[in-house]
Amino acid sequence: MQAIFILLVFQLTGELCVQLMQLPLSGNIMGMVLLFLFLVLHGRVPESLAFFSSKFLQHLALYLLPVSAGVITLWPLLQQEGITIVLVMMIATVIPLVLCAWLLDKWLQKGRVS
Repeated sequence: MQAIFILLVFQLTGELCVQLMQLPLSGNIMGMVLLFLFLVLHGRVPESLAFFSSKFLQHLALYLLPVSAGVITLWPLLQQEGITIVLVMMIATVIPLVLCAWLLDKWLQKGRVS
């Protein structure tokens, strides 16, 4: 229960930050950024959160079922704009992937030099 509480607190804090600062960002995304910063500053993942996260990820496919149903209901839109949507999704996946790989490489190189 402590892990769920931690996740909900960060999600709520992210929502509040977005609302108060009028940021053009999802509160959930801001909550994840805040959780990431907390974990980096804390230096470790709390045991309850690590346990819950591993169990949560085992059932992640169940959380994607509503998205699948949404795709079916939007079939006419997909027929019209499907290629554009797929291209945007591919670009939106490749750019962060390349950026993360580049940053990780720089970070690991910095660690070897020290």
